[in-house]
Formats: sequence, structure tokens, C-alpha cells
Amino acid sequence: MSEPAREGEPARKGDGVARIVTLIGLAQIVTFGILFYAFALLAPRILAETGWEPGLVYGGFSLAMVTAGLVAPAVGALIDRNHGRTILMVGPVIGAAGLALLAISHSPAVYLASFVVVGLGMATSLYDPAFATIGRRLGLRARRAISAVTLLGGFASTVFWPLTRALLTDMDWRMVAFLYAGLLIVIAVPLHGLAFQGRPVPLPADPDDAAQPAIRPLDPPASYRTLILFAVVVASHGFVTSAMSVHLIPLLGGLGISERDAVIAGMLIGPAQVAARTLEMLAGRSLAPMALGFVAVGTLPLAFLLLMLLGATPVTALAFALVYGASNGLVTIMRGVVPLYLFGAARIGRMLGWIASPALLVKALAPATFAAFLADFSAPAGVRASALIGMLAVAALVIIAIRARRPRP
Repeated sequence: MSEPAREGEPARKGDGVARIVTLIGLAQIVTFGILFYAFALLAPRILAETGWEPGLVYGGFSLAMVTAGLVAPAVGALIDRNHGRTILMVGPVIGAAGLALLAISHSPAVYLASFVVVGLGMATSLYDPAFATIGRRLGLRARRAISAVTLLGGFASTVFWPLTRALLTDMDWRMVAFLYAGLLIVIAVPLHGLAFQGRPVPLPADPDDAAQPAIRPLDPPASYRTLILFAVVVASHGFVTSAMSVHLIPLLGGLGISERDAVIAGMLIGPAQVAARTLEMLAGRSLAPMALGFVAVGTLPLAFLLLMLLGATPVTALAFALVYGASNGLVTIMRGVVPLYLFGAARIGRMLGWIASPALLVKALAPATFAAFLADFSAPAGVRASALIGMLAVAALVIIAIRARRPRP
């Protein structure tokens, strides 16, 4: 293993990249699996034991996402001050505290307070702080590292849904929450600590790497206008995917697709995500960052257009799932890569924080908003609305591309 670069010494090509990818990827499996995916299986048990209203129980998770969105810019600013390693080590501890508080909650107030703490843990340990810290360490070379981390992180649900289900056969949900709090501290904290060693010094650009930008990073005020546009891209995409995480099966059913065929289609989304990330990691070197952005964002409205133009059949449902899943997989990489191209590594933490903030707020509100829309309109209207929102993301990205290519003094 190579020695980490000393302060003021240029980092050597490849220094610590394999270590960072492996350890952060494993940490993302644990943190995402516990703080994000486990709730889907814990929530029905919480409902059954407490007798609280479903809106309260599921609203806790929405509150966590809102909290994460509100604090994301501050977290990013700390990462830009070279505190990324500390943030990522403290994050799982905060998440663990939230889970411990959840485990002892017997009133709605304590229950909701626990999710505020969980939200703080999300903001300091999931993809955005990890991407920002990787960007600070690797500079423009972070693309392949981010791709590899998302590939590993994509297995979080694969590992933790069956694990959580198995644990809940022998334990109640409170004991599982306590256990997961311990796992965050015992596993995620040391993984984050070992991943980043030495002072972050960005690697020099590789002239042979087609993924390097053709322009220098944007300067204020142009960068702030571009930041707002990119936040629109990510928030628009996030609204649709968050809504579909709850409403996809009913939406396809409303189009006339049987529940069986809708479930089969839904099962393909995960493999499509992983396949798209794998392909990007293996062949994405030849695809410029903005081109990656257009593929990631453009495939979202394309998926819904397939349903609109070809009709709702089992075959088109499968095609929809594959294209939609590919978009979902690639947009996670795009979120970390394109901002590096546009803004550079020096302030990537703040930029990712400001991008994540509205996206998380929108994602928290999307399921309820889309449910209200479907209650007033039809499933075909829901498909058209999703396609239009996806096109809004594409339009914002087009404006960004034009701005990025505009000559500057």
C-alpha cells in the first residue's frame, strides 16, 4: 500500500484509491442499509406495537430526510475545511444515537426527535459527504472512485433487507434498532477512519483521461446560477424517483398492468441500476461528465415516454423498468461527478451540500404529493406528469451545458 501524501506534497497517481473505494463502499453498505433501508421493515412493527397513526410513523422518516436536507450545506462547508474524515467518522455515531433514541421511544415526541437525530446521521455519513470527501482527496480523478463506491453501495438493500427480516423473526424492532446502532459504531466508524489517511491533496489531471473537463471550473456569480440549475436537475429527478419508490406498483396497475407483471417489472429496477453503474465504471472513461449527465437524466423521461407511446403492456413495463433503473443508477454517479467538473474540488463540499438540501426536502415530500395528485387525476396523468418533471431536469441540464461551454475571460 502506498504511503499517503504528506502535506504540501503532490499526491501520486493511484495513492490510496483502492483503499478509499473498498472501505467507503463497505461503509456505505452499512450506513445506507441501516439508516435508509431498514426502516421499510421496522415501520410495520412500529405501527403494530404502538398503534400510532401511519402518518406519524412514516412521517418520522420524512422528518429525517428534511433534517438531512437542512444541515447538508453546513456539513459540506466543514468538509471543504478538510474535516471530511472527521465528519464521516462522527456521522455513524450520530446515526447510532438516533437509533438508540428510537429504540426507547414510547411517545410521539421522542419518536420524532429520534428521527431528527437520524437525519443528522444521514447528512454526515451517506453518499453526499462521502462524495465530497472523495472529491477533496482525489480531485477530478474522483469519478471512477465515486462510480465504484456507488456500485458497492448499491448492495445495501440486498444485504440489509434480508438481514433485517431475519433479525425481526427472533427480536423485536427495538432490539434490532439497538443492534444496528452498535453496528454503525463498530463497523462504519473504523471503515471511514481507515479510508482517508494523510491530508487531502487533489491528484493532478491525467491528460489521457477523456473524463477531465475541457473548461476550468466556473467562478462566481456564474457558478451560483449554475448551482441553482443543477439543484433543479437533482431535485426534479429525485421527486420522481422518490414518488415511484412508493407508487410505482399502483401506478402501473392503474395503467392496466396486473400486479404480478408490475412486481416483476419492479424487481428489474435494482439489477438495472447495478448494471448501469458497472457499465459506467468499466466504459465510462470515454464519456465526458456532461454526457454522463445527459444519459443519466435523459433516460428518466424516456422511461415514462415508453409507457405513453407504446402502451401499457407487460413488455413495455419491463422496458420501462430497465430504462428507469439505469437512470436511477447513473444519476447517483452524476451527482458526484458533474459538480466536480463544474465547480472544481476546492469547494465541492459546499456545492454538494447546497445541491443535496433541496433534493432531500423534495424527496421527503414527493410520496405524499404524488399520492394527492393520483387521488385527483388518473394514472396516465401521473405518467405524463413524471415525464414532464423529467424533461424539466433535462432542460435545466441543457442550460448548464450551454453556460459551461460559453467562453469566459
